[in-house]
Amino acid sequence: MAGRAGRAQDPGEVLIQTDFPSHPLYAAVARHDYAGFAEEALEERRIAGFPPFAHLALLRAESKKAGEPVAFLALAARTARALSSRVEVFDPVPAPLERKAGFERGQLLVRARSRAALQPFLRDWKAALEGHGDRRVRWSLDVDPQEV
Repeated sequence: MAGRAGRAQDPGEVLIQTDFPSHPLYAAVARHDYAGFAEEALEERRIAGFPPFAHLALLRAESKKAGEPVAFLALAARTARALSSRVEVFDPVPAPLERKAGFERGQLLVRARSRAALQPFLRDWKAALEGHGDRRVRWSLDVDPQEV
């Protein structure tokens, strides 16, 4: 909405309400310093190992039966760790919306520093998971997920 504030020579005013007024984002907004904020945000992502400095894939699992997604994801994590030491495998966690439409859901994140490490790992991991053959758990693999 800030783009609609003011008309021609009439200045506009934008108010931001937040619980985090000391966050660097708001200081950058007040200074009109997009470049400075972007540079700082990229440095944080580099230190934390997040995109664009790393590559992610998210395994999502769901089942009507409680406990099955967690068991499947635990098996998937063990399989992933055995496949490659170049890919970091996080522990399985409940999905942000743990229960939806009668399904229990969970997810498992993997991270690699390069696509060259991630792509062959994903091919082998997917084949291993398909070989598991558990039809009670539906799963999908999301490469470069927008939500983690």
